[in-house]
Amino acid sequence: MEKIIIVGAGQHCRVVLYNVKAQGVYQVACILDENETCWGSCIDGIVVEPYKNFDKDILDSLRKKYKTNKFFIGFGAMKFRKKVFEFFREQGWEAVNIIHPEAVVAATAQLGEGILIEAGCLVTPAPVIGNNVVVNTGSQINHDNIVEDHVYIASGVILSGGVRVNANTLLDDGVVVTLGCCVGANCIIGAGAVVTKDIPDNVVAYGSPCKVVRNNN
Repeated sequence: MEKIIIVGAGQHCRVVLYNVKAQGVYQVACILDENETCWGSCIDGIVVEPYKNFDKDILDSLRKKYKTNKFFIGFGAMKFRKKVFEFFREQGWEAVNIIHPEAVVAATAQLGEGILIEAGCLVTPAPVIGNNVVVNTGSQINHDNIVEDHVYIASGVILSGGVRVNANTLLDDGVVVTLGCCVGANCIIGAGAVVTKDIPDNVVAYGSPCKVVRNNN
């Protein structure tokens, strides 16, 4: 199996490790984290290596030590996922896709890099899913959807046909986006919201029907 490095040793890391093991394609060489208290410890038998954000020398040494340039973002914090993902890519690292075998993904789905699709998810024909996207347990991305880069889709989300979700947006648990609606970039859509009309960029919105409640700064 090809070796990969996971970035981040928090709670989301354990979810990623579970899906990596189930997929059976990659071997996790190590986990990186900035928290000094966990350096040298192990998660599921995998050592946590010291890491400082945006340190090129550390990445070069890890590439040589573990003989890999493949990585996956193992933390969920929306504030940092994009920055870290793009930095690794700029340094010549390759993001892999982790897809649980109990997810159903249509052959015509266009997938970017660094995507996590968990168990029980359904991806029907002809959606486009960008880079560094998380699709949590039991969510649905239906036909002709466009999900842009760095979107985080929590558990039980349903995107109806022809939906667009723009970059850097969080859809919390149980959100439903109805047919043909667009959710803007840099948004937070609260748990259980039902989106029945387009949502603009840079807002927090929730409710059924979903309404904008404030700017997302």
